[in-house]
Amino acid sequence: MDAWLRSAALDNLQELDVWYGPHRPLSASTLRFSNTLRVFTIGGCDLSNSTGQPLHFPLLKQLGIEHVSVSEHSLHSLIASCPILECLFIKYSVGFSSIRINSPSIKSVAISRCGTDGSGFHLVGQIHLHELIIENAPCLETLLDLCNKCLHVWVVSAPKLETLGFLSEQLSDGMDLSTRLVFGSTAIQGLRVDGLAMVVRTVKVLAICVEPLNLDVVIELMRCFPCLEKLYIQGWSTREKNFWRRKHRELIKYFDIRLKTIVISTYIGLWSEVNFATFFVLNAKSLELMIFEVNSSNEEFISKEQKKLQLDNRASRGARFRFTTDRCLRGRLDIDHVRDLDLADPFIRRC
Repeated sequence: MDAWLRSAALDNLQELDVWYGPHRPLSASTLRFSNTLRVFTIGGCDLSNSTGQPLHFPLLKQLGIEHVSVSEHSLHSLIASCPILECLFIKYSVGFSSIRINSPSIKSVAISRCGTDGSGFHLVGQIHLHELIIENAPCLETLLDLCNKCLHVWVVSAPKLETLGFLSEQLSDGMDLSTRLVFGSTAIQGLRVDGLAMVVRTVKVLAICVEPLNLDVVIELMRCFPCLEKLYIQGWSTREKNFWRRKHRELIKYFDIRLKTIVISTYIGLWSEVNFATFFVLNAKSLELMIFEVNSSNEEFISKEQKKLQLDNRASRGARFRFTTDRCLRGRLDIDHVRDLDLADPFIRRC
């Protein structure tokens, strides 16, 4: 591979995905592109001691780190060597327990399944990621937690943070392995708001994985993020009934639901799903589009669901409601490359 990378035909290379064998260091032949690369994904190597030479990627905007062993010092040195970095994606990597983000340029950060292998199995005997601290990120707009366990995320300063996902609960043998997300004095454990001491008004786009589909959980998240405009929900309804007319009648009087777009995956028409959805149909006055991902395009089924959802009584007269067999939502495992972070909306496909 080194001979190929040294080819003159690759001079001024701007995008590179390179995969090394296990425990191999980053080669000098790769680093010869450091002055020209805009997009760089490093995979399957050992960066614990890096190359021994100072790193500098003056034009790099997107950095992916996949299946890599890297010390905390080397990781932070690598990030710091990218002065105009905008997108950072770290996946299946070990050797560091903490990531601190201090960057004047970074716009998107995604951490995916660190501490596990490609099959999701926990890697024993390795240093695993436990905390992500957004210390100073004035341009950060998107923050994605993709299937991590026992991760603590502290958002200290990110005044432009608008897009957040995927919030979810991870329970195993009675233990809560969910990510804990902290904004100042407000903490969210998985999907549960653990003391609403302050609201976060910058967040406008939220993706959640909720099993079972639980309206109370979603309402509490909307109270935490009162300026939400887009809500993407992956979930299955089993136990929850999601009755709301009496339980939340006081909330309906004073709470301003600003949602414009809602997408619900795997809708099959159970009454718990209908109750969940009608809360928004009948109360979201700013709603513009609500999409239901269904398994059947049968006209009789869709007509029946439209009546159950009381669409004729919708709070927003301009709202559109779509039933589609297309999979509009991108799941946690669908976001798998740093290029995915550069999308206007990382959660939605064209559908």
